[in-house]
Amino acid sequence: MEFKIRAAAKEDCEEIFRMIMELAVFENMPDQVKISHRELENHGFGPNPLFECLVAEVPQEEKSKEGNGIGKGLLSKVAEVAKTQQCARLQLSVLDWNTPSRDFYSAKGAQDLTVSEGWHLIRFDGENLDNLAKEAPKDGR
Repeated sequence: MEFKIRAAAKEDCEEIFRMIMELAVFENMPDQVKISHRELENHGFGPNPLFECLVAEVPQEEKSKEGNGIGKGLLSKVAEVAKTQQCARLQLSVLDWNTPSRDFYSAKGAQDLTVSEGWHLIRFDGENLDNLAKEAPKDGR
């Protein structure tokens, strides 16, 4: 199957947001999405972008099909970009029940650090992030 992977453009943000929501619904976490397509545009395509994004251009008739290599292509392209930018590793978060994704990454050589090293994913958000930021030393202290 033919598809092209390219850097995302500002015009892609509505579709990127749609896919973020689709993933969140799949993961039973749609209420966890705290960003809009406008925020994606502002934060990813302004003068100081906070993230980079790749998109796959896929013929319309192929979009709903699985197993056509798009995920592998995207993952490999992310790895290529990481190596180009001299990154030492590529780190992903995968839900424990998402066995197909865990198996896919494992087959590509990924290590599950939850098992091998006992890492836990820790998050500060919302009020807890606000409170932590308020505890930061002020200039001169």
